[in-house]
Amino acid sequence: MNIAIEVKNVGKTFILHNQQSAKIPVLGGINLSVNYGECVVLDGHSGSGKSTLLRSLFANYQPDEGEIIIHHQGMQTELISASPRAIIELRRTTIGWVSQFLRVIPRVSAIDIVMQPLLEIGADMQVARDKAANLLTQLNVPERLWSLAPSTFSGGEQQRVNIARGFIVDYPILLLDEPTASLDSKNAEVVINLINQAKARGAAIIGIFHDTQTRDQVATRLFSMQKSAH
Repeated sequence: MNIAIEVKNVGKTFILHNQQSAKIPVLGGINLSVNYGECVVLDGHSGSGKSTLLRSLFANYQPDEGEIIIHHQGMQTELISASPRAIIELRRTTIGWVSQFLRVIPRVSAIDIVMQPLLEIGADMQVARDKAANLLTQLNVPERLWSLAPSTFSGGEQQRVNIARGFIVDYPILLLDEPTASLDSKNAEVVINLINQAKARGAAIIGIFHDTQTRDQVATRLFSMQKSAH
């Protein structure tokens, strides 16, 4: 097996400081291995810790216990104890994040927003522009919008710009946070194809999908979160 991510006995408790330091256990004793070339979908009811685990795999949250080991290019990085510099480098080259929400950058055009991650790893400007244009076309973002800042776009158009940005780099590991939420069936089908193409090239994918039909089209297997919290 070609392991990409190992999650070992990971736990996370949130402390609500504005509510007399109440403790809310969200994750407990999570163990999960994900191989390159498979898509593992986190499965569980609202509040079962799916988003917390996914954000922990991107180092947005820091678990209280356990280990998250990233395997890539013959190296191992333990994410929970990793330095900020190491995390930035992993996000630049190894771990991609795709969500429905676009952090809009004022006065930066849609195509430049999509191109940026590819340029940051040294891609040629024209290669990056061509790939960005191809993704925006696939995702039915009208060409007349590409030179405009997405702050003026509809929610659906912003979402599709963000999806294009998430897929511009062929990341070895992809984390998907409901990427098809709110999309119409035509654009959801495009995203499903992008996910399956990434899986076919050998990416390790972990995702959250509330739409069972979409989930069933991309999932190699499900990982149950039902028993994750203490």
